[in-house]
Amino acid sequence: MTPRPIVPPHLPPPRLLLVDDDPVPRETLSTLLMGEGFQVVTAATGEEADRLLRSAKPPFELVITDLVMPGMSGMDVLRAALNTNPSCTVLVLTGFGSVREATEAMELGAFDFVTKPMQIDQFRNTLRRLMERRDMAHERDELREKVKALTERAERLETTLGRMEILANQIAPGGGAAEKPDALVDLERLAALKAKGLLTDEEFDQGKKNLLARWLA
Repeated sequence: MTPRPIVPPHLPPPRLLLVDDDPVPRETLSTLLMGEGFQVVTAATGEEADRLLRSAKPPFELVITDLVMPGMSGMDVLRAALNTNPSCTVLVLTGFGSVREATEAMELGAFDFVTKPMQIDQFRNTLRRLMERRDMAHERDELREKVKALTERAERLETTLGRMEILANQIAPGGGAAEKPDALVDLERLAALKAKGLLTDEEFDQGKKNLLARWLA
């Protein structure tokens, strides 16, 4: 039975940068990753990877890099990836003799390391965990944006209610701060319904206009 690809076909393929100075594992891994649903860009040197990281728009979400390379090392690629995109998930590849360097890479922010020669099943499991981490990061960012938007809407609503209350006090009989006019009570009810998501922005605006027209008639 053929295992399901790691990236479901209905989702956009994540952009992944694969860095390895050895052409054989680079091409082998590239083919495997594309078969798993990733959009793969390859680099043969750390310097080439650095150029790609700096020019990528939007930035790469995922980077897989060999640790030991001439010139810029995998550790340098890791730093460059996190500098260009702090949310980037980086997986490092290392030989059995470089486990200490791989551990240092994780301390710098790498997600995990895979030793070479690698076992395909183990590598695929690591990729699945990597994708789960990416999805959780996306959900976190989306929640932050929603909270920010809700906070801004609440602040605008508080400002509107404050202005309406000032106006109510100005036009109420005797200009006093007695009981709130019925229209203001109704407006607060509208605002509460909107805050609960039971009214759209358009419905709230229309209801507010109707209340103002009735109030000032």
